[in-house]
Amino acid sequence: MKLFERIFSTLLVLAAFCFADTTSITPVDSTKTATDSVITQETKKHAVWIKLEGDVEPSMFEFCARAIDNALQENPDYIIFEINTFGGRLDAAFDIVDTIMAVKGPTTIALVKKKAISAGSLIALACQKLYMLEATTIGDCAPIVQGGDGTPQIVGEKIQSPLRAKFRNLAQRNGYPELLSSSFVTPELEVLELTAKLDKGKKTERDTMLIIEGDKYNVLDSAAKAFWGAPKILVKEGELLTMTDKEAQELGFSKGTFKDRSEFETALAIESRSEVETTLGEDIASAIAAIAGILLILGFGALYIEFKTPGFGLFGIIGIILIAIVFLGQFAPQLDGYIPAILLVAGVALFLVEIFVMPGTFLFGVGGIACMILALALSYSPADIPDYVPEAVEESFDATPWLFGLLYMLTCAAIALVFPIAASKYLVPLLPEGWTPMLKTDLETAASPTEAVQEVSVGDEGIAKTFLRPVGQALINGKLFDVQTHGEIIEASTRIKVTAVQEGHIWVTVAKAEMEG
Repeated sequence: MKLFERIFSTLLVLAAFCFADTTSITPVDSTKTATDSVITQETKKHAVWIKLEGDVEPSMFEFCARAIDNALQENPDYIIFEINTFGGRLDAAFDIVDTIMAVKGPTTIALVKKKAISAGSLIALACQKLYMLEATTIGDCAPIVQGGDGTPQIVGEKIQSPLRAKFRNLAQRNGYPELLSSSFVTPELEVLELTAKLDKGKKTERDTMLIIEGDKYNVLDSAAKAFWGAPKILVKEGELLTMTDKEAQELGFSKGTFKDRSEFETALAIESRSEVETTLGEDIASAIAAIAGILLILGFGALYIEFKTPGFGLFGIIGIILIAIVFLGQFAPQLDGYIPAILLVAGVALFLVEIFVMPGTFLFGVGGIACMILALALSYSPADIPDYVPEAVEESFDATPWLFGLLYMLTCAAIALVFPIAASKYLVPLLPEGWTPMLKTDLETAASPTEAVQEVSVGDEGIAKTFLRPVGQALINGKLFDVQTHGEIIEASTRIKVTAVQEGHIWVTVAKAEMEG
Protein backbone atom coordinates (compact mmCIF):
# COMPACT_ATOMS: atom_id res chain seq x y z
CA MET A 1 0.00 0.00 0.00
CA LYS A 2 2.84 2.40 0.76
CA LEU A 3 4.07 2.02 -2.82
CA PHE A 4 0.75 3.27 -4.19
CA GLU A 5 0.61 6.00 -1.55
CA ARG A 6 3.94 7.40 -2.73
CA ILE A 7 2.80 7.48 -6.35
CA PHE A 8 -0.54 9.01 -5.42
CA SER A 9 1.00 11.61 -3.13
CA THR A 10 3.31 12.83 -5.90
CA LEU A 11 0.41 13.50 -8.23
CA LEU A 12 -1.86 14.97 -5.55
CA VAL A 13 0.74 17.36 -4.20
CA LEU A 14 1.56 18.64 -7.68
CA ALA A 15 -2.14 19.09 -8.37
CA ALA A 16 -2.56 20.98 -5.11
CA PHE A 17 0.01 23.52 -6.25
CA CYS A 18 -2.38 24.81 -8.86
CA PHE A 19 -4.77 25.91 -6.08
CA ALA A 20 -2.21 26.79 -3.40
CA ASP A 21 -1.51 30.21 -1.97
CA THR A 22 2.10 31.05 -2.73
CA THR A 23 2.90 32.48 0.70
CA SER A 24 3.83 30.97 4.05
CA ILE A 25 4.56 31.95 7.62
CA THR A 26 6.87 30.61 10.31
CA PRO A 27 5.33 30.98 13.78
CA VAL A 28 7.60 32.27 16.53
CA ASP A 29 6.90 31.68 20.22
CA SER A 30 7.91 34.98 21.76
CA THR A 31 7.10 33.77 25.29
CA LYS A 32 9.78 31.07 25.32
CA THR A 33 12.91 32.26 27.11
CA ALA A 34 16.50 31.03 26.91
CA THR A 35 16.12 29.48 30.37
CA ASP A 36 13.11 27.46 29.17
CA SER A 37 15.16 26.17 26.26
CA VAL A 38 17.98 25.02 28.54
CA ILE A 39 15.57 23.23 30.90
CA THR A 40 13.81 21.51 28.02
CA GLN A 41 17.12 20.40 26.53
CA GLU A 42 18.24 18.93 29.87
CA THR A 43 15.05 17.00 30.66
CA LYS A 44 13.72 15.81 27.34
CA LYS A 45 14.01 12.19 26.20
CA HIS A 46 14.52 11.33 22.56
CA ALA A 47 12.99 8.19 21.06
CA VAL A 48 13.24 6.57 17.65
CA TRP A 49 10.20 4.56 16.52
CA ILE A 50 10.52 1.46 14.34
CA LYS A 51 7.31 -0.16 13.08
CA LEU A 52 7.32 -3.95 12.68
CA GLU A 53 4.01 -4.78 10.99
CA GLY A 54 2.84 -7.63 8.77
CA ASP A 55 4.39 -11.06 8.30
CA VAL A 56 7.79 -11.74 9.81
CA GLU A 57 9.86 -12.27 6.68
CA PRO A 58 13.48 -11.71 5.63
CA SER A 59 12.37 -8.33 4.26
CA MET A 60 11.30 -7.33 7.81
CA PHE A 61 14.72 -8.34 9.11
CA GLU A 62 16.45 -6.28 6.41
CA PHE A 63 14.36 -3.25 7.38
CA CYS A 64 14.86 -3.81 11.11
CA ALA A 65 18.65 -4.04 10.78
CA ARG A 66 18.81 -0.86 8.67
CA ALA A 67 16.38 0.98 10.97
CA ILE A 68 18.41 0.13 14.10
CA ASP A 69 21.59 1.32 12.41
CA ASN A 70 19.92 4.62 11.46
CA ALA A 71 18.44 4.99 14.95
CA LEU A 72 21.79 4.55 16.69
CA GLN A 73 23.18 7.46 14.67
CA GLU A 74 20.72 9.76 16.49
CA ASN A 75 22.00 8.61 19.92
CA PRO A 76 18.44 8.23 21.32
CA ASP A 77 17.38 7.39 24.86
CA TYR A 78 14.88 4.80 23.59
CA ILE A 79 14.49 2.66 20.51
CA ILE A 80 10.81 1.70 20.42
CA PHE A 81 9.58 -1.21 18.31
CA GLU A 82 5.87 -0.85 17.53
CA ILE A 83 4.77 -4.44 16.94
CA ASN A 84 1.70 -5.66 15.09
CA THR A 85 2.09 -9.13 13.61
CA PHE A 86 0.64 -12.64 13.61
CA GLY A 87 4.16 -14.02 13.16
CA GLY A 88 5.88 -15.62 10.21
CA ARG A 89 9.19 -17.30 9.48
CA LEU A 90 11.17 -18.52 12.48
CA ASP A 91 14.57 -17.91 10.88
CA ALA A 92 13.71 -14.27 10.18
CA ALA A 93 12.42 -13.86 13.76
CA PHE A 94 15.69 -15.25 15.17
CA ASP A 95 17.68 -12.80 13.03
CA ILE A 96 15.56 -9.88 14.26
CA VAL A 97 15.89 -11.01 17.89
CA ASP A 98 19.68 -11.29 17.64
CA THR A 99 19.87 -7.84 16.05
CA ILE A 100 17.77 -6.24 18.81
CA MET A 101 19.76 -7.99 21.57
CA ALA A 102 22.98 -6.63 20.08
CA VAL A 103 21.88 -3.00 20.61
CA LYS A 104 24.13 -1.20 23.11
CA GLY A 105 23.28 2.11 24.74
CA PRO A 106 19.62 3.01 24.18
CA THR A 107 16.88 1.16 26.04
CA THR A 108 15.00 -1.14 23.68
CA ILE A 109 11.23 -1.10 24.20
CA ALA A 110 8.48 -3.18 22.60
CA LEU A 111 5.04 -1.58 22.33
CA VAL A 112 2.36 -4.03 21.20
CA LYS A 113 0.08 -2.01 18.94
CA LYS A 114 -2.54 -4.72 18.26
CA LYS A 115 -1.02 -8.18 18.47
CA ALA A 116 2.34 -9.88 18.97
CA ILE A 117 1.52 -13.48 18.15
CA SER A 118 3.91 -16.35 17.43
CA ALA A 119 7.21 -14.91 16.17
CA GLY A 120 5.94 -11.48 17.20
CA SER A 121 6.02 -12.48 20.88
CA LEU A 122 9.61 -13.66 20.49
CA ILE A 123 10.57 -10.28 19.03
CA ALA A 124 8.71 -8.44 21.81
CA LEU A 125 10.55 -10.30 24.58
CA ALA A 126 13.88 -9.52 22.91
CA CYS A 127 13.39 -5.90 24.06
CA GLN A 128 14.46 -4.81 27.52
CA LYS A 129 10.97 -3.52 28.36
CA LEU A 130 7.50 -4.44 27.15
CA TYR A 131 4.42 -2.19 27.07
CA MET A 132 1.03 -2.79 25.50
CA LEU A 133 -1.88 -0.71 24.29
CA GLU A 134 -5.38 -1.50 25.46
CA ALA A 135 -7.17 -4.54 23.99
CA THR A 136 -3.98 -6.10 22.63
CA THR A 137 -2.66 -9.67 22.88
CA ILE A 138 0.68 -11.45 23.03
CA GLY A 139 1.76 -15.11 23.06
CA ASP A 140 1.28 -18.47 21.28
CA CYS A 141 4.65 -19.14 19.67
CA ALA A 142 4.43 -22.83 18.83
CA PRO A 143 6.20 -23.51 15.48
CA ILE A 144 3.68 -24.67 12.87
CA VAL A 145 4.05 -26.60 9.60
CA GLN A 146 1.47 -27.70 7.06
CA GLY A 147 0.56 -31.37 7.35
CA GLY A 148 0.02 -33.73 4.44
CA ASP A 149 -3.72 -33.09 4.55
CA GLY A 150 -3.20 -29.31 4.60
CA THR A 151 -3.98 -28.84 8.30
CA PRO A 152 -1.46 -26.99 10.52
CA GLN A 153 0.54 -29.14 12.92
CA ILE A 154 2.92 -28.24 15.75
CA VAL A 155 6.46 -29.40 14.95
CA GLY A 156 8.31 -31.86 17.14
CA GLU A 157 10.76 -31.50 19.97
CA LYS A 158 13.72 -30.96 17.65
CA ILE A 159 12.41 -27.47 16.81
CA GLN A 160 10.62 -26.75 20.11
CA SER A 161 13.73 -27.34 22.23
CA PRO A 162 15.95 -24.57 20.77
CA LEU A 163 12.93 -22.25 20.64
CA ARG A 164 12.23 -22.81 24.35
CA ALA A 165 15.90 -22.17 25.07
CA LYS A 166 15.65 -18.89 23.17
CA PHE A 167 12.65 -17.82 25.25
CA ARG A 168 14.45 -18.76 28.49
CA ASN A 169 17.48 -16.77 27.39
CA LEU A 170 15.35 -13.69 26.69
CA ALA A 171 13.49 -14.09 30.00
CA GLN A 172 16.74 -14.36 31.99
CA ARG A 173 18.28 -11.43 30.15
CA ASN A 174 15.34 -9.01 30.34
CA GLY A 175 13.66 -10.11 33.58
CA TYR A 176 10.51 -11.84 32.27
CA PRO A 177 8.96 -14.89 34.02
CA GLU A 178 11.04 -17.80 32.77
CA LEU A 179 8.57 -20.67 33.20
CA LEU A 180 5.69 -18.73 31.68
CA SER A 181 7.93 -17.76 28.75
CA SER A 182 8.48 -21.47 28.06
CA SER A 183 4.71 -22.00 28.01
CA PHE A 184 4.55 -19.75 24.91
CA VAL A 185 6.02 -22.71 23.04
CA THR A 186 5.12 -25.97 24.82
CA PRO A 187 1.45 -27.05 24.92
CA GLU A 188 2.30 -30.00 27.22
CA LEU A 189 3.43 -27.63 29.97
CA GLU A 190 0.91 -26.87 32.75
CA VAL A 191 1.76 -23.83 34.89
CA LEU A 192 0.25 -23.23 38.33
CA GLU A 193 0.37 -20.31 40.73
CA LEU A 194 0.67 -21.21 44.43
CA THR A 195 -0.02 -18.68 47.16
CA ALA A 196 0.71 -19.16 50.87
CA LYS A 197 -1.35 -16.97 53.18
CA LEU A 198 -0.74 -15.99 56.78
CA ASP A 199 -3.65 -15.10 59.07
CA LYS A 200 -3.15 -12.07 61.29
CA GLY A 201 -6.26 -11.47 63.29
CA LYS A 202 -9.08 -10.55 61.00
CA LYS A 203 -6.70 -9.68 58.13
CA THR A 204 -5.40 -12.20 55.63
CA GLU A 205 -2.20 -11.05 53.97
CA ARG A 206 -0.34 -12.61 51.05
CA ASP A 207 2.88 -14.01 52.34
CA THR A 208 4.52 -15.57 49.31
CA MET A 209 3.73 -16.77 45.79
CA LEU A 210 5.27 -19.51 43.66
CA ILE A 211 4.84 -20.34 39.97
CA ILE A 212 5.42 -24.05 39.42
CA GLU A 213 4.93 -26.75 36.81
CA GLY A 214 1.87 -28.94 37.23
CA ASP A 215 3.98 -32.10 37.32
CA LYS A 216 6.07 -30.78 40.21
CA TYR A 217 3.00 -29.79 42.18
CA ASN A 218 1.54 -33.28 41.79
CA VAL A 219 4.54 -34.86 43.54
CA LEU A 220 4.30 -32.59 46.61
CA ASP A 221 3.30 -34.29 49.86
CA SER A 222 0.02 -33.54 51.59
CA ALA A 223 1.61 -31.15 54.09
CA ALA A 224 3.09 -29.00 51.33
CA LYS A 225 -0.17 -28.97 49.45
CA ALA A 226 -1.99 -27.94 52.60
CA PHE A 227 0.52 -25.13 53.15
CA TRP A 228 0.09 -23.75 49.64
CA GLY A 229 -3.63 -24.35 49.34
CA ALA A 230 -5.56 -24.84 46.10
CA PRO A 231 -3.46 -23.84 43.07
CA LYS A 232 -4.51 -21.31 40.45
CA ILE A 233 -4.11 -22.60 36.89
CA LEU A 234 -2.27 -20.04 34.77
CA VAL A 235 -1.77 -22.24 31.70
CA LYS A 236 -3.74 -25.43 31.16
CA GLU A 237 -2.07 -28.53 29.80
CA GLY A 238 -2.63 -28.72 26.06
CA GLU A 239 -2.83 -24.94 25.68
CA LEU A 240 -0.30 -22.24 24.84
CA LEU A 241 0.08 -19.04 26.84
CA THR A 242 -1.66 -16.13 25.17
CA MET A 243 -2.27 -13.01 27.27
CA THR A 244 -4.31 -9.85 27.07
CA ASP A 245 -2.68 -6.56 28.01
CA LYS A 246 -4.01 -6.78 31.59
CA GLU A 247 -2.92 -10.42 32.03
CA ALA A 248 0.55 -9.64 30.69
CA GLN A 249 0.89 -6.88 33.28
CA GLU A 250 -0.38 -9.06 36.13
CA LEU A 251 2.00 -11.90 35.23
CA GLY A 252 5.06 -9.67 35.08
CA PHE A 253 5.61 -9.35 31.34
CA SER A 254 4.21 -5.90 30.55
CA LYS A 255 5.36 -2.80 32.43
CA GLY A 256 2.12 -0.95 31.71
CA THR A 257 -0.95 -0.54 29.51
CA PHE A 258 -1.83 2.69 27.68
CA LYS A 259 -4.74 4.02 25.67
CA ASP A 260 -2.66 5.32 22.80
CA ARG A 261 0.81 6.25 21.69
CA SER A 262 0.53 9.79 23.04
CA GLU A 263 -0.21 8.59 26.57
CA PHE A 264 2.68 6.14 26.32
CA GLU A 265 5.13 8.89 25.29
CA THR A 266 3.94 11.12 28.12
CA ALA A 267 4.54 8.36 30.68
CA LEU A 268 8.10 7.85 29.43
CA ALA A 269 8.79 11.62 29.28
CA ILE A 270 9.44 11.47 25.54
CA GLU A 271 9.56 15.03 24.19
CA SER A 272 11.28 14.48 20.86
CA ARG A 273 10.87 11.63 18.47
CA SER A 274 11.64 10.40 14.99
CA GLU A 275 10.52 7.40 12.97
CA VAL A 276 12.49 5.26 10.55
CA GLU A 277 10.41 4.89 7.40
CA THR A 278 10.57 1.97 5.01
CA THR A 279 12.18 2.59 1.65
CA LEU A 280 10.50 1.93 -1.69
CA GLY A 281 12.55 -1.24 -2.16
CA GLU A 282 11.52 -2.54 1.25
CA ASP A 283 7.85 -1.79 0.50
CA ILE A 284 8.12 -3.73 -2.76
CA ALA A 285 9.87 -6.66 -1.07
CA SER A 286 7.19 -6.74 1.64
CA ALA A 287 4.35 -6.59 -0.89
CA ILE A 288 5.85 -9.42 -2.97
CA ALA A 289 6.42 -11.54 0.15
CA ALA A 290 2.74 -11.12 1.09
CA ILE A 291 1.55 -12.63 -2.19
CA ALA A 292 4.52 -14.88 -2.96
CA GLY A 293 2.43 -18.05 -2.56
CA ILE A 294 -0.18 -16.87 -5.06
CA LEU A 295 2.48 -15.78 -7.55
CA LEU A 296 4.21 -19.16 -7.36
CA ILE A 297 0.94 -21.04 -7.89
CA LEU A 298 0.07 -18.89 -10.91
CA GLY A 299 3.63 -19.07 -12.25
CA PHE A 300 3.93 -22.86 -12.11
CA GLY A 301 0.37 -23.19 -13.41
CA ALA A 302 1.26 -21.07 -16.44
CA LEU A 303 4.40 -23.14 -17.05
CA TYR A 304 2.35 -26.35 -16.85
CA ILE A 305 -0.06 -25.02 -19.50
CA GLU A 306 2.90 -24.02 -21.64
CA PHE A 307 4.38 -27.50 -21.26
CA LYS A 308 1.12 -29.04 -22.47
CA THR A 309 0.89 -26.81 -25.57
CA PRO A 310 3.21 -26.89 -28.60
CA GLY A 311 5.95 -24.31 -29.03
CA PHE A 312 6.76 -21.52 -26.59
CA GLY A 313 4.36 -18.64 -26.12
CA LEU A 314 2.46 -16.37 -23.79
CA PHE A 315 1.94 -18.78 -20.87
CA GLY A 316 5.62 -19.63 -20.72
CA ILE A 317 6.62 -15.99 -20.58
CA ILE A 318 4.01 -15.22 -17.89
CA GLY A 319 5.16 -18.19 -15.78
CA ILE A 320 8.82 -17.17 -15.96
CA ILE A 321 7.98 -13.55 -15.08
CA LEU A 322 5.85 -14.48 -12.05
CA ILE A 323 8.44 -16.87 -10.62
CA ALA A 324 11.23 -14.35 -11.28
CA ILE A 325 9.27 -11.69 -9.38
CA VAL A 326 9.11 -13.95 -6.31
CA PHE A 327 12.80 -14.85 -6.26
CA LEU A 328 14.16 -11.45 -7.34
CA GLY A 329 11.78 -9.52 -5.04
CA GLN A 330 13.96 -10.29 -2.02
CA PHE A 331 16.72 -8.17 -3.58
CA ALA A 332 14.45 -5.11 -3.91
CA PRO A 333 15.83 -3.41 -0.74
CA GLN A 334 19.37 -3.52 -2.15
CA LEU A 335 18.17 -2.05 -5.47
CA ASP A 336 16.09 0.72 -3.90
CA GLY A 337 17.78 3.65 -5.67
CA TYR A 338 17.67 1.94 -9.06
CA ILE A 339 14.00 0.90 -9.13
CA PRO A 340 12.79 3.75 -11.44
CA ALA A 341 15.56 2.93 -13.92
CA ILE A 342 14.76 -0.79 -13.71
CA LEU A 343 11.08 -0.10 -14.37
CA LEU A 344 11.99 2.09 -17.35
CA VAL A 345 14.18 -0.63 -18.87
CA ALA A 346 11.47 -3.22 -18.19
CA GLY A 347 8.90 -0.98 -19.90
CA VAL A 348 11.05 -0.62 -23.01
CA ALA A 349 11.72 -4.38 -23.04
CA LEU A 350 8.00 -5.15 -22.84
CA PHE A 351 7.34 -2.78 -25.73
CA LEU A 352 9.98 -4.56 -27.83
CA VAL A 353 8.39 -7.91 -26.98
CA GLU A 354 5.01 -6.55 -28.06
CA ILE A 355 6.45 -5.32 -31.37
CA PHE A 356 8.82 -8.11 -32.38
CA VAL A 357 7.96 -11.25 -30.40
CA MET A 358 4.23 -11.32 -29.61
CA PRO A 359 2.55 -8.74 -31.86
CA GLY A 360 -1.15 -8.21 -31.42
CA THR A 361 -1.41 -9.52 -27.84
CA PHE A 362 -1.47 -6.00 -26.29
CA LEU A 363 -0.59 -7.54 -22.91
CA PHE A 364 3.08 -6.62 -23.15
CA GLY A 365 2.29 -3.20 -24.56
CA VAL A 366 0.02 -2.40 -21.63
CA GLY A 367 2.62 -3.75 -19.21
CA GLY A 368 5.28 -1.56 -20.82
CA ILE A 369 3.11 1.54 -20.47
CA ALA A 370 2.42 0.71 -16.81
CA CYS A 371 6.13 0.27 -16.05
CA MET A 372 6.98 3.59 -17.72
CA ILE A 373 4.27 5.44 -15.78
CA LEU A 374 5.54 3.96 -12.52
CA ALA A 375 9.13 4.90 -13.39
CA LEU A 376 8.00 8.44 -14.14
CA ALA A 377 6.04 8.81 -10.90
CA LEU A 378 8.77 7.27 -8.72
CA SER A 379 11.57 9.33 -10.22
CA TYR A 380 10.17 12.48 -8.62
CA SER A 381 10.00 12.16 -4.83
CA PRO A 382 7.33 14.01 -2.81
CA ALA A 383 10.02 14.63 -0.18
CA ASP A 384 11.65 17.10 -2.58
CA ILE A 385 8.48 19.19 -2.77
CA PRO A 386 8.16 22.07 -0.24
CA ASP A 387 5.49 21.78 2.45
CA TYR A 388 2.12 23.17 1.43
CA VAL A 389 0.84 25.87 3.79
CA PRO A 390 -2.64 27.10 2.79
CA GLU A 391 -2.95 30.05 5.22
CA ALA A 392 -2.29 33.62 4.17
CA VAL A 393 1.25 34.62 5.08
CA GLU A 394 3.65 37.43 5.49
CA GLU A 395 6.78 35.90 3.98
CA SER A 396 6.97 35.22 0.26
CA PHE A 397 6.94 31.61 -0.84
CA ASP A 398 9.47 30.45 -3.41
CA ALA A 399 7.46 28.67 -6.11
CA THR A 400 10.49 27.79 -8.24
CA PRO A 401 10.83 24.18 -7.00
CA TRP A 402 7.13 23.63 -7.63
CA LEU A 403 7.32 25.00 -11.15
CA PHE A 404 10.40 22.96 -12.01
CA GLY A 405 8.77 19.84 -10.64
CA LEU A 406 5.56 20.45 -12.57
CA LEU A 407 7.52 21.21 -15.75
CA TYR A 408 9.58 18.05 -15.29
CA MET A 409 6.49 15.87 -14.91
CA LEU A 410 4.72 17.42 -17.91
CA THR A 411 7.82 17.11 -20.10
CA CYS A 412 8.31 13.46 -19.22
CA ALA A 413 4.63 12.75 -19.82
CA ALA A 414 4.76 14.45 -23.21
CA ILE A 415 7.84 12.45 -24.24
CA ALA A 416 6.27 9.22 -23.04
CA LEU A 417 3.17 9.97 -25.12
CA VAL A 418 4.81 11.26 -28.31
CA PHE A 419 7.76 8.87 -28.63
CA PRO A 420 5.77 5.61 -29.14
CA ILE A 421 3.52 7.30 -31.70
CA ALA A 422 6.44 8.81 -33.60
CA ALA A 423 8.42 5.57 -33.46
CA SER A 424 5.53 3.48 -34.80
CA LYS A 425 4.91 5.95 -37.64
CA TYR A 426 8.43 6.87 -38.75
CA LEU A 427 11.00 4.44 -37.31
CA VAL A 428 9.39 0.99 -37.33
CA PRO A 429 8.42 1.13 -41.05
CA LEU A 430 12.10 1.72 -41.89
CA LEU A 431 13.06 -1.70 -40.59
CA PRO A 432 13.97 -4.37 -43.20
CA GLU A 433 11.32 -6.69 -44.62
CA GLY A 434 10.51 -9.41 -42.14
CA TRP A 435 11.70 -7.37 -39.15
CA THR A 436 8.72 -5.08 -38.88
CA PRO A 437 5.26 -6.16 -37.73
CA MET A 438 3.65 -3.28 -39.62
CA LEU A 439 2.28 -3.63 -43.17
CA LYS A 440 3.89 -1.27 -45.66
CA THR A 441 0.98 -1.27 -48.09
CA ASP A 442 -0.57 2.18 -48.44
CA LEU A 443 -4.28 2.83 -48.90
CA GLU A 444 -4.05 3.26 -52.67
CA THR A 445 -2.78 -0.26 -53.22
CA ALA A 446 -4.58 -1.84 -50.30
CA ALA A 447 -7.08 -4.58 -51.01
CA SER A 448 -9.93 -5.96 -48.96
CA PRO A 449 -8.71 -8.94 -46.90
CA THR A 450 -11.82 -10.89 -47.85
CA GLU A 451 -11.19 -10.31 -51.58
CA ALA A 452 -7.49 -11.09 -51.30
CA VAL A 453 -7.91 -14.43 -49.57
CA GLN A 454 -10.15 -15.62 -52.41
CA GLU A 455 -6.94 -16.22 -54.34
CA VAL A 456 -5.92 -18.75 -51.68
CA SER A 457 -7.41 -22.23 -51.38
CA VAL A 458 -7.16 -25.00 -48.82
CA GLY A 459 -4.11 -27.11 -49.62
CA ASP A 460 -2.03 -24.27 -51.13
CA GLU A 461 1.52 -24.19 -49.89
CA GLY A 462 3.89 -21.31 -49.31
CA ILE A 463 6.79 -19.97 -47.25
CA ALA A 464 6.56 -18.24 -43.88
CA LYS A 465 8.24 -14.86 -44.33
CA THR A 466 8.12 -13.97 -40.63
CA PHE A 467 7.84 -15.87 -37.39
CA LEU A 468 4.24 -17.04 -36.90
CA ARG A 469 3.57 -16.46 -33.17
CA PRO A 470 0.84 -17.40 -34.04
CA VAL A 471 0.18 -14.46 -36.42
CA GLY A 472 2.58 -13.41 -39.15
CA GLN A 473 3.09 -13.16 -42.90
CA ALA A 474 3.57 -15.86 -45.52
CA LEU A 475 4.21 -15.91 -49.28
CA ILE A 476 1.49 -17.97 -50.98
CA ASN A 477 1.04 -18.21 -54.75
CA GLY A 478 3.57 -15.45 -55.22
CA LYS A 479 1.76 -12.96 -52.94
CA LEU A 480 2.25 -11.90 -49.32
CA PHE A 481 -0.66 -12.66 -46.96
CA ASP A 482 -1.37 -12.26 -43.26
CA VAL A 483 -1.77 -15.77 -41.84
CA GLN A 484 -2.16 -17.42 -38.48
CA THR A 485 -1.66 -20.86 -36.96
CA HIS A 486 -3.80 -22.82 -34.52
CA GLY A 487 -1.49 -21.93 -31.63
CA GLU A 488 1.79 -23.42 -32.85
CA ILE A 489 4.92 -21.32 -33.38
CA ILE A 490 6.45 -21.57 -36.87
CA GLU A 491 9.87 -20.16 -37.71
CA ALA A 492 10.51 -17.93 -40.70
CA SER A 493 11.46 -19.65 -44.02
CA THR A 494 9.49 -22.74 -43.01
CA ARG A 495 7.25 -24.25 -45.67
CA ILE A 496 3.60 -23.96 -44.67
CA LYS A 497 0.26 -25.31 -45.92
CA VAL A 498 -3.18 -23.67 -45.87
CA THR A 499 -5.64 -25.65 -43.72
CA ALA A 500 -8.63 -23.30 -43.77
CA VAL A 501 -9.84 -20.00 -45.22
CA GLN A 502 -12.60 -18.44 -43.13
CA GLU A 503 -14.00 -14.90 -43.02
CA GLY A 504 -10.88 -13.27 -44.37
CA HIS A 505 -8.51 -15.33 -42.22
CA ILE A 506 -5.97 -17.78 -43.57
CA TRP A 507 -5.13 -20.67 -41.24
CA VAL A 508 -1.87 -22.54 -41.88
CA THR A 509 0.29 -25.28 -40.45
CA VAL A 510 3.70 -26.76 -41.25
CA ALA A 511 3.66 -28.49 -44.64
CA LYS A 512 3.70 -32.28 -44.46
CA ALA A 513 7.01 -32.65 -46.25
CA GLU A 514 8.55 -30.21 -43.84
CA MET A 515 7.13 -32.13 -40.89
CA GLU A 516 8.47 -35.44 -42.15
CA GLY A 517 11.88 -33.91 -42.71
